[in-house]
Amino acid sequence: MTTLESISQLNKVFKSKNWSERDIDEYVFDNFCKLLNNVKESERELIIELVEKYQWVSFADYPQKILATLESIEDEKIEKLKTIYFFPVIKPEDEGGFKSGQFLIYQIKAFSKHLKKYSNVKLKYVSKFETLTDSEFKLKENEAIFLIDDYIGSGETLNACLDVLRSNKNITNNKLNIITIAVQNETSTNITEEGISIYSDYFSPKGLSDFNDSPILDEKIKIMLEIEKLIPGGSHFSLGYNGCEGLITLARTPDNTFPIFWMKHRIGKEKFDAPFSRDETFEL
Repeated sequence: MTTLESISQLNKVFKSKNWSERDIDEYVFDNFCKLLNNVKESERELIIELVEKYQWVSFADYPQKILATLESIEDEKIEKLKTIYFFPVIKPEDEGGFKSGQFLIYQIKAFSKHLKKYSNVKLKYVSKFETLTDSEFKLKENEAIFLIDDYIGSGETLNACLDVLRSNKNITNNKLNIITIAVQNETSTNITEEGISIYSDYFSPKGLSDFNDSPILDEKIKIMLEIEKLIPGGSHFSLGYNGCEGLITLARTPDNTFPIFWMKHRIGKEKFDAPFSRDETFEL
């Protein structure tokens, strides 16, 4: 695949995914073109293959997607509830900061009248761990906790959050529900195996491992590792943080996504911006 052929294919992907209508589409497209021009033929083919699977969730889509996820929860579960406590997925050290989970809770609060399924449920919005970890806090039979975030990658932040909440022995896994716009498939499986319900608008597969078997998988990983050699410091996020092989950009591109999509690469002494730079595409 020549550079021109790959750019032609890239243009088709942008049109099919309606990316051409985004505010920063030219920035993203131009940086993809530079990247495709800077890599080898086999590397171009792999990048295009991954772009075709890529998810780009606009900040403007957040309200609709989080509300749709809430509405997707089983009717029988909601009908049994009288009170839901909403809390963001955060690490203890991030408490008080402005994270995506907190923003989404503001959106839920603002648009709660559109949640028809929840008309008979009291919605409570909690911002501090201490409210839920207080020994006096106990969940009744008809109460539950909904943990909110836009994306769950390796589950590191989620597990840190859960560890704090479960320090209150009154909070058990069957009372916890994870509500998110997107989650890595592998992490979702691990959460479910713990007896925690998870609901998401999009379940994200591993970009290479979930679509290929050996020896083709081994060859494609080898090609990706060659691409990553162009990225200063890219080895720290090889194949995405914790090897997630993510293919997603939200308000900000998570570091679980393959680093070639969000980290600068270098040819000689010249550095090139990434298509989905975590700085330039940051919307939140």
